[in-house]
Amino acid sequence: MYLEFFGLHRHPFRITPEDDFIYMSQQHSRAYVYMSSAIWSSEGFVVISGEIGSGKTTLLKKTVRNLEGNLKLLNIAYTNLESKDLFGLILRKAGMKVEDDSKVAMLFQITDYLEQMATAGTPVVLTIDEAQNLTRENLEDVRMLAGMESMGGPSMRVILLGQPELKQAVLDIPQLAQRVKLFFHLEGLTLAETAEYIDYRLLVSGHGGNKLFDSDTVREIHKLSKGIPRLVNKLCDGMMMCAYSEDRPFIDPHDLKSIRKDLLGDELPATTRKTAELRKREHPSPGQSGHNTGDLAGATNALLRMAEALERIDSRLAGIFPDEHSTQRDSIGKPDNVKPLSPGRK
Repeated sequence: MYLEFFGLHRHPFRITPEDDFIYMSQQHSRAYVYMSSAIWSSEGFVVISGEIGSGKTTLLKKTVRNLEGNLKLLNIAYTNLESKDLFGLILRKAGMKVEDDSKVAMLFQITDYLEQMATAGTPVVLTIDEAQNLTRENLEDVRMLAGMESMGGPSMRVILLGQPELKQAVLDIPQLAQRVKLFFHLEGLTLAETAEYIDYRLLVSGHGGNKLFDSDTVREIHKLSKGIPRLVNKLCDGMMMCAYSEDRPFIDPHDLKSIRKDLLGDELPATTRKTAELRKREHPSPGQSGHNTGDLAGATNALLRMAEALERIDSRLAGIFPDEHSTQRDSIGKPDNVKPLSPGRK
């Protein structure tokens, strides 16, 4: 909606993974190298963990896109699986038909496949995204597959990506943890990296004008998002929409206050919320009874601001499509079957 207004040719802050937009911070570069090494090492087994929205899937996309050479990639993104579903999914990703859907039969079929690929000199790489959803039995099956040996070493290389709890789930299975060559956890971006991240995405999107997000605004964005790229995207996108709706070519840091809850929800931890509620009960503010007047005033101001923004957008549409817009406005709320009231009737 605001691309032309800011002179952009692509949306800079989508929350869906786009590997050509990825900002390679120092830690993302390390994770990328570890994943690449797992693919080309005969004993490759890497576990990459990170918070939701930290860039794991985007990194995987970049890794897969840059793959060159003779190998077979089995990429699994859906992980809400039952016991034998993992084997069936692996076979389908390998381009094979499941001959017998019993777990034992599928295991033998996978074993034969890995032996054929090893004989042909073709490495097989299994990548599993959102691996924190795998059951303990699924993880045991991954351990078993990773432990299969061929003449050149292990028959399958493995990359597991998931949320922070994935690492502990792997560590809870000592036989599996011992096979993992590298564990790596993606943290949020630093303040400096957040500033570079925002500028980089705007640059890739075609922005060549003045700096849109000043240092104070970036500092507040970093504070709210904790440097998680997906949350940074949501906040930046919301602020650019606010600027567009008010027809101003600059970003106002005060917009964060009005859009924060709409975009991020209630980000306070449960313990912090309970403490704050207790304090309010023990020390109510002057004039507080039943309703918080400050909250009501803030909500009223936010509604007024939204109404003004909608009016500005409405006037723009009227300028672009004057005839259609006026017709639509006249027809709103006037059903054909409603007759005018007779004089004196209420």
